[in-house]
Amino acid sequence: MAATTGKTLAIIGCGTMGSAILSGVLESCAKSREAGESPRIAHFIATVQSQGSAQGLKTRFTKYGDALEVLQADNVSAMRKADVVLLACKPYMANTVLKEAGVREALEGKLVLSVLVGSPAEMLEAAIFHAGPRRKDEAVFYIKRVMLNIAADLGQSMSVIETTSMPDEYEEISDWIFLQVGKTAPVTPELFDVGGVLAGVSGALFTVAFDGILDGAVKQGLKRADAKKMLTQSLFSIASLLESGEHPAVLREKFSSPRGTTIEGLLSLEQDGVRYAFSKAVIASSKRSEEIGK
Repeated sequence: MAATTGKTLAIIGCGTMGSAILSGVLESCAKSREAGESPRIAHFIATVQSQGSAQGLKTRFTKYGDALEVLQADNVSAMRKADVVLLACKPYMANTVLKEAGVREALEGKLVLSVLVGSPAEMLEAAIFHAGPRRKDEAVFYIKRVMLNIAADLGQSMSVIETTSMPDEYEEISDWIFLQVGKTAPVTPELFDVGGVLAGVSGALFTVAFDGILDGAVKQGLKRADAKKMLTQSLFSIASLLESGEHPAVLREKFSSPRGTTIEGLLSLEQDGVRYAFSKAVIASSKRSEEIGK
């Protein structure tokens, strides 16, 4: 990639996560055009398997016109046309997608971004080079793994990006893509699994606590809709405080007064081992991610 503008991005397997990324980057590039600037990415290609999925994407993103091309069951053509290839298919489909005839040649010299759970670069490379090792005259492609969550659809994701050695231009464009759907955090390869859990799984863990708190509020007389509104704002508030640098333990101290309601609730949680239960869940999810990668 000689320049950082006017590129083509192909999203292979554009389902829920791929569509969320596509939405954020498409909108950002559209705003660049409106401002009279050259967009980082000028053309988008999304691949899907079914005609229904293809029509769904075209309908959802119709306002972007010719900037988006949707291909059905034609991953190789999308990879061949693209400067940057984003793998967003189901992880169990990765082997099938990457072993397809022509993929290896289509990816030569390109940046490959992967948002596939439990799919280390070595595993993806093994699928691509299943027919034989890299030739001396074969252009090197670079794989960078990223884990994010479905809040990307709202521009509020946390994307954990694996740090790997690659040209600066590839680093720049990959960081830019995921900054369009939220915030980013670099992690070393050995910490990618646990980082991915915090970025992609922790939100689901929070929903368990959220539901439990709602049930308690309803039991005490609040309507669920009212309780949900209050609790959602409370989460935004606590997130803002944590983002400003406050430590969780310090916040608990600030909220807790002698013989008060907060300390009563906290002690109840400790009695039931909730802190350990959440720690155990993160460890279990991380280990499962490692197992899938093996």
